[in-house]
Amino acid sequence: MDKTRETFLTEMNEIHHLPQSDLPLRAVPPLPALFAFERAAAQLSFRRAAYDLALTPSAVSHQIRNLEAQLGVKLFIRDGRSVRLTSEGESFRRQISTALSTLERASRAVSSGSRMQPNELRISSLPFFTSTILIPALPDFAKANPGVALRIEATHQYADFSESVVDLAVRYGRENSTGLRLEPLLKVRLVPVCAPQLVKVGLRAPSDLSNQTLINLIRQPRAWQSWLTRAGLKDLSPVGKLWLDSVPLALEAAESGVGVALAMDPLIRARPGFGKRLVVPFDPGPGQSETLYLVSRSEQVQNRRLTSVRRWIKNAVRTAVGL
Repeated sequence: MDKTRETFLTEMNEIHHLPQSDLPLRAVPPLPALFAFERAAAQLSFRRAAYDLALTPSAVSHQIRNLEAQLGVKLFIRDGRSVRLTSEGESFRRQISTALSTLERASRAVSSGSRMQPNELRISSLPFFTSTILIPALPDFAKANPGVALRIEATHQYADFSESVVDLAVRYGRENSTGLRLEPLLKVRLVPVCAPQLVKVGLRAPSDLSNQTLINLIRQPRAWQSWLTRAGLKDLSPVGKLWLDSVPLALEAAESGVGVALAMDPLIRARPGFGKRLVVPFDPGPGQSETLYLVSRSEQVQNRRLTSVRRWIKNAVRTAVGL
């Protein structure tokens, strides 16, 4: 037999007879499960992890249970709606975060489109905030900051300052804020919005939503149910439901008279055509508000370029919503 072929067959035979514990690839869990675990561990919330990953909380929970079954250890202690890491989970989180960050850096290194230039600043911002607040204010930024290029990523994904190259972020909540500077930017709440013709035909109170189609976002599957529960209408059944995958599409559908969408107030009031093509049909009550924060690294607080960008974003918010 040819020596090369003999060597190959010998090696293959040895691999075939290795015990399963010595086959490293078989011990690597699927990436979706690792991403679900990393987000849930960072947020200590399956709900927020689901929001970051555009999944449902049950999908995140399912991924993590499969991961625990494969590893043979409990990663989380579940107590009602709250979760916390076990000691094994905390150890796994540190290692997985490092591994996923290494994968991210490797991916960025081979992507010429993602290489940053010395005069670039990267902003991670919620899509609706980006389109409503940042984009209209870009001419002012260019005028005040010649030579500085912005790289804006409009995403619902959580901005991880520990490993990513993001300089500033606009995001909800204070999770994972160690080493970060969080500046309250704006309090927002979800309010129903629709075309004026729906008001003319009888949409004048929350209970009238039973006669409407509710426009849902795929990445926020429980938003309407949560709003209705807070309004005391937990059991309300609408005429229909429409599911769309982005805020702009949901608002366009609402403007066309298809149904009623939820939008962030007061950001929605800065949308062109608000008050004519789109209105809040009734007093939504106080509701539950969340704070949008402007986030940066604490050690960069004196950075002149970042200071200028922070000032520009705050001015853009004041201009857009009249604060």
